[in-house]
Order: sequence, then C-alpha cells, then structure tokens
Amino acid sequence: MNERSGLGRADERAAHLLIAGLGLLLPLLLYQLRHLDDNSLTSWYWVFQVADPWRLFLGLLLLTPLCWLLARLPEWRGWVDLLPGRPLLLLPPLAFLVCLPFLDTPEVIVDAARYFLQAKNLSIHGPAWFFREWGREIFAWTDLPLIPLIYGLLLSFFEESRLALQLFNALLFALTALLIAVLGRDLWDRETGVAGALFFLGFPYLYSQTPLLLVDIGTMFFLLLAMVAFQRALVRGGYCYPVLCALAVAAVLLSKYSAWLLLSALLPVLLCSLERGRGLVLRRAALALLPALLLVGPLFWYHREVMATQILLLLEFQKPGLAGWSESLISTFYFQTHPLLTAAALYSLYRAGRLRDPRYLILLWPVLLLLVLLEVRRIRYSIPIFPLLALLAAYGLRDLEPPALRRHLLLLVAASSLLLAYGGFLPFLQSMSERNLQQAGRYLDTLAVEGVEVVVVPSTEPAMDPRMAVPLLDLFTGRPLAYHPSSPVEPPPGVATSSLRFTWELPLPRFYATLSQSVRKRALVLILPGEEVELSGDIEDKIRGLELLRRFAVDSGAFQHRTLVEVYGAAPD
Repeated sequence: MNERSGLGRADERAAHLLIAGLGLLLPLLLYQLRHLDDNSLTSWYWVFQVADPWRLFLGLLLLTPLCWLLARLPEWRGWVDLLPGRPLLLLPPLAFLVCLPFLDTPEVIVDAARYFLQAKNLSIHGPAWFFREWGREIFAWTDLPLIPLIYGLLLSFFEESRLALQLFNALLFALTALLIAVLGRDLWDRETGVAGALFFLGFPYLYSQTPLLLVDIGTMFFLLLAMVAFQRALVRGGYCYPVLCALAVAAVLLSKYSAWLLLSALLPVLLCSLERGRGLVLRRAALALLPALLLVGPLFWYHREVMATQILLLLEFQKPGLAGWSESLISTFYFQTHPLLTAAALYSLYRAGRLRDPRYLILLWPVLLLLVLLEVRRIRYSIPIFPLLALLAAYGLRDLEPPALRRHLLLLVAASSLLLAYGGFLPFLQSMSERNLQQAGRYLDTLAVEGVEVVVVPSTEPAMDPRMAVPLLDLFTGRPLAYHPSSPVEPPPGVATSSLRFTWELPLPRFYATLSQSVRKRALVLILPGEEVELSGDIEDKIRGLELLRRFAVDSGAFQHRTLVEVYGAAPD
C-alpha cells in the first residue's frame, strides 16, 4: 500500500490505465471534432488534410505503453532523478533538440517580412543608422526595435543566414524551459519546476513558431527572465540579480507593446516578498527596476513621436481588430495545447485555493490579465504566458500520487505533443505555398548568377500586397534581388481593418530597386498567385528568350493566398 496516496496496487494500475486511456481517446475525440479548431495557422481541420491521422494514431499506440513503462522503472524513485544530482542540466539541451526538426519550416507568417527588412537594414547600414532611422526610413509599424536589432546583428555576423536566427530562437526556447524549472523551484520545489519544464513541451503550437522570424519567442523568454530575476533580486539581494532584472525588464519594454502590461506580473512577486521586510524589499525592488527605466528612457524620448503614433495605431486599429481576428479558447487550450495539460492547470486553481497559497498569484495574474480582463483570443499574443500555464499545470499535478502517476502523465503529454507537432504540424507547414519561396531561394544559390530580377504577378483578389514575396524570397537566398513591379495593385475593400493592412503600407527598401550595372549573369524569378494566370505583355517580353529552369508549385490548398515560383535563366549554348 502507498502510504501517502492510499492506493493499492490494483488502484494504482487502474489509475495508470485511466491515464493511458485518456492519452489515446482524447486525440481521437479532438480529431472527430476538428472542425471546432479555428486556429489561423495550424487548425486540425487543415492539418489533417495533409497529415495521415492513422499513422499518428499508430505512433500514439506505440508511445502509450512506452510512457507507462518508463514511468514505472523501479530505479526512478522520483522523476527528478532523470539526471542524477542535477536534473535541470538536462532541460535546455532537450528543449533545444526538439526544436531542430522544424528548422526546415518556411516563413508561413508574413509578419516575418517586416522583421527581416528591419534586420537587413541594420546589417547593411549599421546599428547607429538603425537607431536613427527606426520608425522613419525603417518601416516599424507597431514593432519595437530590440529583437529586429538582434536579428540584424546575427545577419551581419553570419552573412544573412536564416539558420543563425532560427538557432537563436531555439536557444531562447531552451533557456525558457530552464527558467520555468528555476522559477518553479524558487516558488515551491525542484519537482514542480522540472514538471513545469516538461509540461512546456506539451504545446504543439509552439514548435510552429520557434523557426519563424517573429518576436513572440523572444518576448516570452525576456518576460520570464524578468520574473525570475526580480524574484531572486528581492529574496537574495546582491548586485547580480538586480542587474539581470534591469536588463530583462528593459528587453521586455523594447520587444513588444503588449508585453508592457504583462510586466505587471512583477507586482505579485513584490507582494509575496514583503514578508521579508517591507523597507528591505522595496529598496531591492527599486534597485532592480529603476536602472531599466534609465536604460530605455533616452531611446523612448528620442522616438517619442514614432512611438506615440504606434500606440495610437494599436488603440485605434489593432485592439478593435482583435475581436475580428480571434481564435477560440477551445482551439488554443485543447487542440493547440495538450488537453491533459489544460486539465492540470484548471485543477491547480482548486489546489491553490485549498492551500491558500499566495505565491500561486504570481503565475495566475498574467493569465487572468490576458485571457479574462483583456479577453485576448489570439494564440500568438498568448505565447508569453505559456511558460506560466506549464507551471500552473505542474502545481496542480502535485496532488496526483504516487509519483509514478505523475511521471506517466508528464511523459505522455510531452511525447504525444511532440508526435502531433512532428507528424502533423510539420508536414502541413511544409505543404504551404510559402515553401516555394524557400525552395526557389535555395535553388538560386546553386545557379551561376550574380543577381536576380523578381517580377510579382498580382492576384485578381489579393489578400495581401504581393510585394511581400520579395523579402521572403530574399531571406532564403544570398543573391542580390531587384524588384520590378508588373502593374499597380489596388488594396481590397476593408483593408483598413485587415490584419494584413501593414503589407499595403510597407515600402520596399531601396536595395531592391535595381541591380548594379556590373551584374552580367542574371536570373529572373516570376512569382505567381496560381496555376492558371494570364501574363501581361511586358512580362511576356521579359521572359522571351529565357529558359524555364525550375518551377515550384507546392500548395496545401488551405489558404486563399498562394505563391508559385518560376525561375528563368539564359538558355544554354
């Protein structure tokens, strides 16, 4: 008999069977209800038009007994013994490795074009010009400069390598897993922290985001780093943690406007630390936070007019627009998150109430702020709270006894989420028409050409400005590009409230205007909106006498916008 749980062998075996059964039945149920998933990128309804559901279910059948077996290994007296003595050291390499299969994902969210252009401007003109022209010559939309700045520095050091930026994001993802474990250990104990880090692997949607040139993964990391460093600065004092906290808070303030509100998560940290002495804690808080304001203050003052315009745009355009761009909580927390993780997080509310644990509010407040008070219903804007949701689930899991049951559920959540990500989301993302730009860019690098002329043929009913294909192609090739407009494209009706409005307002930089006269060996890339497109006379003139070298026509058929690519070059002698 287990003394703590009161479970006999038969009862424990029944509990294992229940976990295994739920692990098998819940994905089948979600598959049958996949029409309810309204995620705008990786909806199950779209994913399983490409992925094979039976292959995934077979994989789940194999994983389920394996997770049970691993959970019951007798030498695992506790799952924190996964790596004897220092289990936290295992987490970052594990989290980094699980991101690697997604490195071959195309840029499937057009916002990446914006961030890439900002970063490329820095790599060409340098940091001083970047800071001076950000929001002026550099189109900044509602963005903040820090993460494009980091991307730009990486592009400078690694010759415009997308891989370097992807590995940077994977590193931030891995360090986030470590920070989750550290915060859980600091607030409660080591087991809760490591469980939270393993639960962090139970968000399949996250793996679709780590390879993309966006700012959400970086914002998530900096916010969690600020919370961890602030908590340690208040509890332990010294100078190391206040400095780290100041840098992290400054990074959040320079990463994303929506994250400013989430910095209010530092208030529950402060309130829970006051028991150590009000005066001491307040002095430590000031030492940690005031330097952050001093760091960002001059930059904010210099760009005050640009930022005022951005904030006005957020209030007048993006905030009302969120109501029309929403995704349901069912989609976010059942289809794009493992439902057992969601169940454990919901149970944690009961556990914290029963124990009257004030530290629980440190994790709960940002979640309530985003999902309840602000009613954010867009999963990309919820990414910064995913680490906290993982820790909430880990906190709720502590009532599950004996420990083998906790291990079983954790392993099942992580393994089945990775299976869905690799076997479902990844092939779907690689079937999207944006992959044509990725493959065409790689192909251009194999040609003996010195420059590429790009012609974009617009759709009759464009969802976004077709010019965005130019920077997205540039991201995958080292060849200089020159964009030649085919014919004027009028924005569609309702563009003022469209989430793709920025594509019509973003001007292409001057470095796409023309190729140098010294460039003799050239290729021509034709970017088309579909299979059957009638070309205008001037485009026919451009490709006359050239040979079609390669055509890229992958298309999942899930989206209105399509991008097909044809590469032309001189006919061989």
